Amino acid sequence: MTHTIKINISLLGLLLLFIGACEKDYSYTLPPKAPPKTAQATSNLEAYFAATAPSTINAAYWKTANYLEVNAKDVSTHLSYGDGAMNLTKTFNGLTNFSKGGNPKLTLKAAYDADYLYILAEWYDSTVNPSQFSWLFNGNADPLKPGESTTGWTSQRNSDKMALAFEINSASSANGTFANVGCQASCHGTGNTTSMTPSTGSVDIWNWSLATSSPLGYMHDMNATSTACTFDLGGSMATRNSSGNTHRSGPAYEWDGTPQTLTLPSGASTLLDPSFFLLNKTPMIGDATNGATLYASNCESCHGYNGSGGEAQGINSIGENKKSRSAYKDAMDNVSDMSGYWGVLNEQQKDDIVTFLRGLSGSPGYYLTAPAAGTSAADITIVSNVTPIQISNALFNSTNKHQKYQVLIKRKLKTTHTDDVQFDLGTNKSYIFGIALMDEDGINHIGSAKETLIFK
Repeated sequence: MTHTIKINISLLGLLLLFIGACEKDYSYTLPPKAPPKTAQATSNLEAYFAATAPSTINAAYWKTANYLEVNAKDVSTHLSYGDGAMNLTKTFNGLTNFSKGGNPKLTLKAAYDADYLYILAEWYDSTVNPSQFSWLFNGNADPLKPGESTTGWTSQRNSDKMALAFEINSASSANGTFANVGCQASCHGTGNTTSMTPSTGSVDIWNWSLATSSPLGYMHDMNATSTACTFDLGGSMATRNSSGNTHRSGPAYEWDGTPQTLTLPSGASTLLDPSFFLLNKTPMIGDATNGATLYASNCESCHGYNGSGGEAQGINSIGENKKSRSAYKDAMDNVSDMSGYWGVLNEQQKDDIVTFLRGLSGSPGYYLTAPAAGTSAADITIVSNVTPIQISNALFNSTNKHQKYQVLIKRKLKTTHTDDVQFDLGTNKSYIFGIALMDEDGINHIGSAKETLIFK
C-alpha cells in the first residue's frame, strides 16, 4: 500500500507539472501589432493599385500614400502679354513672386485602379485668384508695363493655375527630347515666348484653372503639336467674353440674372457666383464711355471717383456683379434721394451707367460651357478643396484662411482618343511628365520640367 501511494504521488506531480506548462502556453503574450503605414517621401511619383477608388480628397488611401515633393524652380519668367493686357503676370519673377515669395511645397501623390489614374496635387498659395482676363474700364496701371494706357477697356486679373504635360509620341525641340528634358521639349525655346508647340511629335497638356476649368469640375485637356496647341476634340470649356479680338475690345456678354446652378462630374451640385464666373449670359448693352461721363456728373459727388465711395457707399467692388442689370436699375429706381440724379435719366442713359459700373467691378473675361460627355475634352475630371461657393465666401470674408490648394485629378488609364497620352501598363509602367504652377499668371510659371510617374 505504501509503495502504491508513492507512485500515485509521483504521477500527481507530473500531472501538475504538465498542467502548469499548458497554462504557460495559454498565457503567452502576442507580439505588438505592426505600426500603421506612414507616408514616405519618394524620388519619383509612385502610383499603387487601390482596391477602393480614392476618388475624394479625404479618401483613406491618401492619408498614408507615399508622396513626391517637387523641388519647384523657375521655369518661365519675364514674359508679358500684348497691348491692353494689364496686371496678368504676377509670377513674372518666378519663385520670388509666387505666393508672396513663400515656398509652395508642391507635393504629388498617385494611385490607380482597373480603369483610372488618380493624382492628388497639393501646394501652398496664400491668395485665391479666380478671375481671368476680367474687363475693367479705366482700370489700374501695370507697373511692369510703364506708359501703357489704361483708358477705356483693358483685360486685367489672372487666375491661379496648375498644369501637367505628358508625351504622346516622340516630342522634341531644340532643347532635346521629352524623354531627356521633359516638358521643355514642348513649351520652351521654339521662337515664340508663349508657344507650347514642340518641333516634332505631340504632348498631352492637362491645365487646371481656378477661373475657367475648376468651376466646371474639369481640367482643360489640350494637345500640343508642331503646328499648334489646341483643345482636345469637344472644344474649349471657356470662351473669351469679348466683343472683338483685342485685349481692349470690351465684354460681349453679362450675367442674365438666372441662378447659375451646375451638376459637377462628381455628381455634386454647385452654384457659380456671377461675380467671377459667367455661365448664363445675355448680350452686354450700354456704352461705358458715355456711362463714365454720366456717372461723373450725376453720381460721383455721392459715390466717389470711379465708385470708390464718398458720402454714399462705394459701388466698384467685384461683388457688384452679383446684381443683374434689371436688379441694378430697380435698386437705384427705389432710392428716393437719387430721384434728382438717377430718376431724370432715360433707359439708355441708365444702361450706359450700369455698363460703366460693370467696368469698375470687372466683368468676367470668359464664359463657361461644360464639355459634352464622352468627348476627349471631358476626359479629365477634378475635385478641389476650393469650390466656387467657397471662393465667394473667402473673398468677401476678411478672415480668409486659405493656405493651400488640393486638386484631385482623375483620368482613364486608356482613352479612345488619339489626342491623349495612353497609360498602357502592359507595355510601360514609367512615364515622364512636367508640372507647372502659376500664381495670377498664365505664361510665367514655376515647377519642374521633368519628373517620373511609376506604376507600382
